[in-house]
Amino acid sequence: MTTILISIVAFGAIVAAMAVGVAFGGSPLKGSCGGKGGPDCVCDEYEQQKCRAREKMLANLAEKARARKMG
Repeated sequence: MTTILISIVAFGAIVAAMAVGVAFGGSPLKGSCGGKGGPDCVCDEYEQQKCRAREKMLANLAEKARARKMG
């Protein structure tokens, strides 16, 4: 039980130290593209293909769900 408590406290201390570093570091958090993220943040052609494939898949799923509701 002592080991678990020590582990939890150590993990909490690490998270707290990281939070202080972010708060006082002076630079904003950045996504993998270096910006704030979101739909305009696409790094390369591979990432763009992944986004298009995801959007197509979601559109297909939505269409199937509408078809099920209608009949």
